[in-house]
Amino acid sequence: MSHNPHVFVGPKPRIGVIGGGHLGRIHAKLAAANPACELIGVADPSDASRQFVQDQLNTAAITNYREWLGAVDGVIVAAPTFLHHEIGLWCLNHGIHVLMEKPVASTLTEANQLVSAAKSNHRTLQVGHVERFNPAWRLASSQFSSNSIRYIEASREGTYTGRSTDIGIVMDLMIHDIDLILSAVDAPVESVAAYGWNVLGKTEDFATASLCFRNGTIANLRASRVAVSPRRTMQVFTDEGLTEIDFATNSVTQTAAVEDVADGSRQADELPAELRAKVKDSLFSDWLNRVEQKATPANAIEQEQMEFFQSIQTGSSVTVTGEQGCQALEVASRILDQIAMNQPIRSIIPAADRFRKTKAA
Repeated sequence: MSHNPHVFVGPKPRIGVIGGGHLGRIHAKLAAANPACELIGVADPSDASRQFVQDQLNTAAITNYREWLGAVDGVIVAAPTFLHHEIGLWCLNHGIHVLMEKPVASTLTEANQLVSAAKSNHRTLQVGHVERFNPAWRLASSQFSSNSIRYIEASREGTYTGRSTDIGIVMDLMIHDIDLILSAVDAPVESVAAYGWNVLGKTEDFATASLCFRNGTIANLRASRVAVSPRRTMQVFTDEGLTEIDFATNSVTQTAAVEDVADGSRQADELPAELRAKVKDSLFSDWLNRVEQKATPANAIEQEQMEFFQSIQTGSSVTVTGEQGCQALEVASRILDQIAMNQPIRSIIPAADRFRKTKAA
């Protein structure tokens, strides 16, 4: 993104965090402990949130972020999604760099306006797709090329937390995997199929989607906030083999055929029946190589923040730009459109049925 490197003045950027909820507090705590920035404070209209920040984080808290005009160089926005556009536009138009939590905005129109404002004001707009900084993803994605990917399967599931209920599971969780997949596959999305359930409220709590890319790659995604247990995994099938990623445990497992199996000179199907029956006993020694690696642990949010601070100071590029945030939002929106089209006429889920009747009225 274009940036004027001569704007920043001072030993380190002054940072404000907008939003004192769960994620905002994490950002504030990390920024407060980071010598690369000066945390000015947290802005939140909630008395309880401000009190918590002051008591637990020993950080100044104000009601309105606009009071920071002239006092901050950059802000980290962890406010509800419907406020992203208003906050981001005001900050960018007043010369303040923005790290915007995902999704970048509620609609593609709003997102594009944020990108335009960042460009015209020569300010950084970074989008908080933090899984790009996950050490397991960084290790895994360094081991396969984008043009060798044929199929991806991603699951991102958890139990209900009561947070981010202003958006559904597609914008809340699935968008992480959408962004990762778009960064890995070097082709546009050609078609989208999706289905979702509303269980506990007016937005979808479970969703599954299939993306078909122009180069033939297929990606299937699944997300839920009504799962029995949490899971954050991805399988990437390439011409060379299978890469399995567990984002929670930082583990990356590579599975590939041994040389004579890979080139077709030795095939299990051609063995006599009694030998074929024994293949299963030596499948992962004589036929397939399976290697598990552990990525070096790292705090992804802290690394994301460091990149933001560096961009403010030097004009360096960021891993997830506003444009890339728009791309993820656009695919997520197409998924939501498909979910809306595929909702059953008569829902077995009462909340979904009520919501549909309300919209119809």
